[in-house]
Parts: sequence; C-alpha cells; structure tokens
Amino acid sequence: MVVKQQHPRVTLHDVAKAAGVSRSTASRALNGSPRISKRTTEHVRQIAQKLGFVANAQGRALAMGHSETIAILVTEPLDEFLSDPTYGTFLRGISEELSQSSYLPILMQASTQSERIRVQRHLERHIVDAVIDISPYIGTDLLDVMAKIHMPAVLCGQLGYNPYGGIFSNVYSDDVEGAALAARAMWERGRRNVLAIMGPAINPAVPDRLKGYRSVYGRDLPDERIIYTGWDESSGFNAINQLLDEGLTIDGVLAASDRIAVGVMAALSARDISVPDAVSVIGYDDHPLAAQSHPPLTTVHQPLMEEGRQAAELALASTTGAPPTTKILHMSLVRRASL
Repeated sequence: MVVKQQHPRVTLHDVAKAAGVSRSTASRALNGSPRISKRTTEHVRQIAQKLGFVANAQGRALAMGHSETIAILVTEPLDEFLSDPTYGTFLRGISEELSQSSYLPILMQASTQSERIRVQRHLERHIVDAVIDISPYIGTDLLDVMAKIHMPAVLCGQLGYNPYGGIFSNVYSDDVEGAALAARAMWERGRRNVLAIMGPAINPAVPDRLKGYRSVYGRDLPDERIIYTGWDESSGFNAINQLLDEGLTIDGVLAASDRIAVGVMAALSARDISVPDAVSVIGYDDHPLAAQSHPPLTTVHQPLMEEGRQAAELALASTTGAPPTTKILHMSLVRRASL
C-alpha cells in the first residue's frame, strides 16, 4: 500500500517569511487593510497564492475585528416560529438587506432555558457582531446580558415598557394606528355589536391593538367582547364558535391576525352566516392568505418586509459604532370583500 505524503499546512508565518514582511503586515495585506500600500498588498497576495495559503476564517475575524455575522435571535417556540408567516416575511426582509453586504445572518434559537444558556455563552464570546431580536418580549435575561457585554442589538416590535432605550436600536410598526384604522372602517360600516379576538395577552402588540380598537369603539367594546387566544386559524375558529354558542349577538369581528380572521370566517361559513352580509371581518398583517381567503379578507397591512430591512440596516450601522436609533413604521388598511 502506498501512503500518500501529507504536506504541512501553509501558515501566515510562512507567507510573511517568503514575502519578506512581518506577520502583522502580511495579515493586514491579505485582509485589504488601507494601512498597507497597494504594492505590498499585491506582493503578499501573490506569494500567498503561490504557496497555496488558505486563510483561516477565525483568524481573519480576529485580524479585522469582526466576524461578518449577525445573529437573528428567536425566543418564540420553534413550532410557532415556523408556522407563523409573520416571521417568514420579516426574515425575508432581513435577508434581502444583508445580501447587499458581506454580512451573513445566522439563527440563534433560545426558546428554552437550556437554549438560552447556550446562546448566552456564545454571545459572551462575541462570535457575532450584532443581534436582531425578533421577539424581545420573551427571554429578556438575554437582553440584560447583551447590554452588559455591550453587544449591539436591534429589538423588533414595541415593548410595553422598554428599559433598553438608548442601549439598543428598535424598529416596529404602530399597532395603535393600525388597529384604529380597522376599527374606524368597521364603525363606518355600521357595525356596533363587534367582537375583538386578540392574540396572546402576554404579547406586547396585543394591548396596543386593543387600545387602537377602543380608540374608536370605546365603551361599545367592553371586556366581555374581548377574547385572548392564539394567533392561528383554530384559535379564531374555536373562539367565535364558543361565543356564538353562548348566544352573543355579533355583526363584526376585529381579528388581531389574518390567521385568526380566516378561522373566524370558516366557522361562520359552517354555520351559514354570511360574510360580509351578516358579519364583517377585518384581519391584521396582510399575509398572502388574506387575499386568497373566501371571501378575500379586509386587513391591516403591516410593512413586515420593510421592518426586516430596517432592522438589518440598523444592525449593520451598529457594527460601525452608530448610536441606537428607533424607527416607527406606519400601517395602512387594505379593503377587500369581507368588510
């Protein structure tokens, strides 16, 4: 048997020695530092190519002072994250913006205590240059860690109480504004016996959307006409069935997500209750399923793609030392047949 001889790996020291420069000069030349002349840079790169030198990514990161990665922190349970189209749209915006740079997005899952401990360990080692937290109302212990180690971060979504103002950047759409647009359209339609089916009460978007609904309806939207549930279709389906079984008079439903609204319309259809003749339904988010539902769903358009792009833009800016910034985006109402 012939044993193939292994050639020793060419190191940065070998390149520097062959080029007749110091190791630090060779490193800077290979990483495109403006402190090194073009002539020296070209000379070092030619030597490196001739010797077959392959740069070590970790060493390059140390030399450049950054890793060219931005973490997308996910603290929602993974099944909810994967099933909710909100996150998919948001991630697409982040990815498209980062694709215009040299930065690579990486996903950090931290929905359980063990996952958060693991993420904390990696954050403390500064293996990423910045973090985009897409559900910052969960796992705030990690936000405290990031603040302590001065990790640049962008929080996506409005926090009811934000102790991180001036520490992290923040981008969100105005949920009070968006919900008020939906409620005003419902009111102008003449609907007075409305029901608000919200998402989980712990989500900070929920009280803001309720505030927007009540800014129009006031006492005409009492507590007994508000139900807190999940964001998905089955939540809307079960909620409306429960209230109809209790004999509640309903002529309008303000749903805090498109998925809730689609579930509501399915339940009404099963009972031969016409939408919109008997009951008007308005959703929230303007996902593709809103236009594809039967009837097509009137909804609040949340600029999720733009939120993702803005979050990525703020994260990139933070890697160069830009101060924390807050950006608030505006909503719009998309009128379709369900109103």
